[in-house]
Amino acid sequence: MKLAKRAFLALGFGLALQVTAHAAIVSQWNYTTTSIWTSASPGVTVTPTVLSWGTDIGNGQSTLTIANPAPGVVTTQQDGLPLNLAYAQPGSTITHDNNAITDSPMTGATLNSQLVLNALPGPGANTGPTPINLNIRFLETVNALPCPATSPAGNPCNDIFVLTTPLQNQTFQWDTDGLGGDAPVTYFVNIFPLGGLGPLQDGACDAVFGDILHRGCIGFTTPENAATPLPFAFIVSTTPFSVPEPDAIALTGLALMALALVRRRYPARSAR
Repeated sequence: MKLAKRAFLALGFGLALQVTAHAAIVSQWNYTTTSIWTSASPGVTVTPTVLSWGTDIGNGQSTLTIANPAPGVVTTQQDGLPLNLAYAQPGSTITHDNNAITDSPMTGATLNSQLVLNALPGPGANTGPTPINLNIRFLETVNALPCPATSPAGNPCNDIFVLTTPLQNQTFQWDTDGLGGDAPVTYFVNIFPLGGLGPLQDGACDAVFGDILHRGCIGFTTPENAATPLPFAFIVSTTPFSVPEPDAIALTGLALMALALVRRRYPARSAR
């Protein structure tokens, strides 16, 4: 009986879709993307683009810096197929400048990310998904063994950055023919890392959260005495992507890194 009821409901929903006309799909958008820091742990200095903390013992405080991309044009993925990296456009980049410091108060922060879209060829008002707050947890590790996160040979323990906010299928609607016409179209925005972000080792997740309940957490680690960038990209589509996290983040991050839509190089400083 339950199966029959589900089949009936599915059939009814399919018929409803057939008789509901939708506005034309927007194939291209002008876009701007802006991310700013809005809060951090007590004792961390917060500006819109830079968090800084710790007592300098050589090369300055540690920082997390946001760089926002220039405005551009993004094409809508309309084929309903799995994620197509050809549609990806660059988003904001977060860079951790990891210096040896003392008295670190940094345990977490929040950044607000907003994508503004305007349909081409226009006219039209700006739209886009509701600005989202991306929450991170951060662990400034003690540079002594045993390390909760594996670090390259010759470096002390890596610091750990964990993203706790899902990045998939943010939605917004756009109506090309205005009120009283066809139903508006729902669009989906997916945010992806260009590399470096993925499931962390159990020990790293345990250290950040203080328990074993958050294994498989998503983040990245950063070596001491280096600036490590984490660039993001986004895709606008007419269908949601159903690949579950964390696999989507890990695999897509590697693929996008290979695609090299955005490549920034930061020279590592020699270890002290």
